Amino acid sequence: MTSVYVWWGISAAVLVTSAAWLGRTVKQNILGILLDNRGRYSLSQFQIVLWTLVVLSLLSGVFFARVFGGVATPLNITIPNEILIVMGISVGSAATASAIKASKDLKDARIRTKDLPKFSQLYLAEEGSGPETIDVTRFQNFWLTLIVIVAYVATAVAYIAAQGTPAEITALPPFDPTLLGLLGISHAGYLAGKLPDQK
Repeated sequence: MTSVYVWWGISAAVLVTSAAWLGRTVKQNILGILLDNRGRYSLSQFQIVLWTLVVLSLLSGVFFARVFGGVATPLNITIPNEILIVMGISVGSAATASAIKASKDLKDARIRTKDLPKFSQLYLAEEGSGPETIDVTRFQNFWLTLIVIVAYVATAVAYIAAQGTPAEITALPPFDPTLLGLLGISHAGYLAGKLPDQK
């Protein structure tokens, strides 16, 4: 099963390099893909980028291992519904967060920051809320996302190791429904925390 890990690693490296190149080209920052239109690090963009890197690189790794393993139908790989829902939650959260920010920007242009981006903005309250304050909903959402992604990667490693050949991997590893519910609740809290004007 070494081939799956190798192709997974190559796929992840290509995606990470592509994201860094895009950020450097557009925002003059290799982490620019994580910056929002205000020039701040965005938690929702961080989450969607992480899930995209993990899921797409895993799917690509399994696909190429199946191709070079001589599987007749290498794209015959099922993606569990829970993974599709996780991706949907990330996309929906990012779109909703962007809409909320745009609405706030229309009401008060002063909240657009001119400061240099700091990674800590992933869990700090938004501009216009006074001195830098840790937003508990963002802090929780940030750490829950990291923990769940690490857990899913570990699950994927064990799942791949349990298979005999790439041909036997016909689906991405399952995702625990309880964790899915926890992520949904955390994202709902994060978005709800963005709604009120913090002036």
